[in-house]
Amino acid sequence: MKNSKKSKKIIKNSHFLHIRALKLRVGDEKMQVKSKQNLVKICALIFMLVLLPVVILFAGCGEVGKSITSIEKTDSTGLVDTYTITYSDGSTYDFTITNGANGLNGADGEDAVTDYYDVYQSAVEQGYSGSYIDFLSTVLSAEPDNSYAVNVALLSSVSVYCDFTQDVYDFNWMGQYYKAGERAYQSIGSGIIYKFDKDSGTAYIITNYHVVYSANSNAEKISNSINIYLYGSSDTAIPATYVGGAMNYDIAVLKVENSDFLKTSNARAVDLATEEVAVGDSAIAVGNPEALGISATQGIISVDSEYMTMTGPDNVTQITFRSMRIDTSINSGNSGGGLFNNKGELIGIVNSKANSSTIENIAYAIPLDIAIGVAENAIYYNDGGIQVYTLGATLTGENSYAYYDEENSVTRIREDVVVTAVSGSVASEIALQSGDVITSIAINGVTTTITRAYMVDDLMLTIRPDDEVTINFTRSGQSMTATITASSDDFTEYS
Repeated sequence: MKNSKKSKKIIKNSHFLHIRALKLRVGDEKMQVKSKQNLVKICALIFMLVLLPVVILFAGCGEVGKSITSIEKTDSTGLVDTYTITYSDGSTYDFTITNGANGLNGADGEDAVTDYYDVYQSAVEQGYSGSYIDFLSTVLSAEPDNSYAVNVALLSSVSVYCDFTQDVYDFNWMGQYYKAGERAYQSIGSGIIYKFDKDSGTAYIITNYHVVYSANSNAEKISNSINIYLYGSSDTAIPATYVGGAMNYDIAVLKVENSDFLKTSNARAVDLATEEVAVGDSAIAVGNPEALGISATQGIISVDSEYMTMTGPDNVTQITFRSMRIDTSINSGNSGGGLFNNKGELIGIVNSKANSSTIENIAYAIPLDIAIGVAENAIYYNDGGIQVYTLGATLTGENSYAYYDEENSVTRIREDVVVTAVSGSVASEIALQSGDVITSIAINGVTTTITRAYMVDDLMLTIRPDDEVTINFTRSGQSMTATITASSDDFTEYS
């Protein structure tokens, strides 16, 4: 991390205490990835859609206002099946799939299997003009499950392997303790492709800090030998380097540069959710459990926001951060992987689970706003850590209540965000007082309405030196506004 001014507060490990949960840890022993791409029979892919009466919007294929009214198998001759897509304007086009030994898989047409991308490629060869994501959205959105979400998420998911070395000690015949050598081991987890430039083969990967950090390493605690693997490409390692992150948020950012493999891959940057999560929303985890290869599990959001405490990867520090509770099945190796909604949009980063003989299906994920806030912060400073703006005020949520959001058909929680103490220069300078209720915060003119106390903490991750910060609040029922320019002296460093 670059040197900071003396007036900055250097914080390595600190936070608040709430409920406890056990952090996912991967084993020290080196594991081999033996990932096989999940295959689906042709009938599971297309036959479900035979004569489907629904109308599916066809986006991004160059024909505005045109929709698919049916996809059906119209002919089968030997090993060749013909499928016909019918559009809302009455036009059609056909594409064929050749099964068996002379086709995709199987023997003499028996047990012929394919996957979604194989079918997409066949369609393209015969005139389909949409992208792979267009194909998935038009075909899979008609199914009453999360197939579309999972298949989109897979293209943004990676396995993460971090190499470390540890000194090994033993006793000699005289009873003397000595260094007997070194042992190589790996930390294994998951990640998502946050940003991707296909032309240059450059990508930023978000994962957990505890995946890339090892307290037992005899050299750098953060691995200097990191490889990622795309879904379906477990035999091709892609080197990555550590950009930055923070133990207190359990988020780390990796970077891949000039990868020829990425340039020719079907990888894509993850789609970010724009809607606030709610209890009951789909929670699909995609990761590398037990280093067995990228796979998916699904559940729901059990609690949209709560605080949890765990021992940091240094095996000493107790760290607490905000998380979402989910009932999705999570195992070692899922750490750092994405949590997705039913649209295939990222809503969080999986990082922990409760581990007890009396507990089942309680796991946790870091909310999207925190994960992206830390990632953007780390990329901006590019020095191994992050810097967080310090408001200098203690905030609490009061008068909390639940209400039904009829527009989105979900129940949400709202609260008054009240200043309970003023202890820092920023809050003092803008004359915040105990009892003030913060209603909104604007950063460089972009305003966020504050309805939960945690939203203020999340916004602090996004502020940079010289940003204009405007805080709107009420005092004794009167609306007030205070504006300040963020000073570099008012940031706290984390690593």
